[in-house]
Amino acid sequence: MPKLLAAFSAVILIALTSCTQDDVARTETIDNVVAQLDAAFEAQNVNAAKALMTPDHLSVTPYYGTPQSVDEVLASLPDLKYAQTDESEPKVVLLGDDAAMRTLTAKVDGTFEGEPFSYKVFITAILVRQNGKWLERFYQVTRLAP
Repeated sequence: MPKLLAAFSAVILIALTSCTQDDVARTETIDNVVAQLDAAFEAQNVNAAKALMTPDHLSVTPYYGTPQSVDEVLASLPDLKYAQTDESEPKVVLLGDDAAMRTLTAKVDGTFEGEPFSYKVFITAILVRQNGKWLERFYQVTRLAP
């Protein structure tokens, strides 16, 4: 019985270790996709940004004023100038094999359509894996109390 229990424990440990390694790899991939999307926005590279978002992407931010489709976000890209300073480490929660939520707090300063803004915010991004590629599906910036 002790040998059976030891063997069973070893199988569980191996399974948990491989799941954890898979989760770490997925988290790193998701962080890389978000970094690429941030770089595309900073460079105002519409094609690169579009390639990292789903066609039905939705953005909700205090500076847009209303929910924006991917086409609306990309069309207004020249009107958005901002700098983001992360105030927390990003957290990635896997919602399944092909979905994840990434959150963090940050400070954003900039202008949209010439109107200045400066907010402490909580950022939520939902990413989905489609055809083996992680893409952002939803992005929300929630203004926090100063």
